[in-house]
Amino acid sequence: MVEQNIERLEWDSLFFGYEVGKMQINNQEKLNLDFFFKQAKKFKLIYVFSESDLFISKFKLVDKKVIFHQEIKNFNSEKEIVIESFNKDFHDFDQLKELALESGVYSRFLIDKNFKNNEYNKLYSRWIENAVDKINSFDVIIESKDEKIIGFTTLNKKSAILADLGLVAVSKEYRGLGIGKKIINESIQRSKQAGFKEIQVVTQLDNKAAIQLYTSANFKIAKITNIYHFWNL
Repeated sequence: MVEQNIERLEWDSLFFGYEVGKMQINNQEKLNLDFFFKQAKKFKLIYVFSESDLFISKFKLVDKKVIFHQEIKNFNSEKEIVIESFNKDFHDFDQLKELALESGVYSRFLIDKNFKNNEYNKLYSRWIENAVDKINSFDVIIESKDEKIIGFTTLNKKSAILADLGLVAVSKEYRGLGIGKKIINESIQRSKQAGFKEIQVVTQLDNKAAIQLYTSANFKIAKITNIYHFWNL
């Protein structure tokens, strides 16, 4: 059995106000559970990542994370569609934040009811604030109608060649009209213009609408990871 260390997540621990760790498990049979539980006493929450199914009673499956990926190729963007970058001097941040909170309806931080301190709202609010302030992002793309933001995505840099679609959402009353795909295509085009060769987006396997959207935009599944939460409660 392998005595595998739990990594402390400093940012999560400081942000949530309690100790958070993470562990990658590749083989349940080789995991030393006694060693794990001994280490786990130092943490309130541990994220456990595994590409295979784990059958450990105290591990709660909260997400099947899907990474979609594609190489960026030349294509003709839809010239009649005018999509803007968010500008906090002209656009309504509260509208953008409201959409950002809608974007994570399948998020493990919302689904897991052991979160008791409004962690989901705090986390997604911080993410959209950082995106607007260009912290770890290079663009926030929005589509508006009658001065209301009805869809958006954030664009992040994962590496010198890989762009990442971060938060993605379309307002409920405008879904099914092709707005999401238009914003995604614009995001791909802007990533190409910024010099990226590849682009990815992460969603949840249970989010069927997102799966359909990204598949229609020529993304392919690159990886699926099970995420479990272990709580010391």
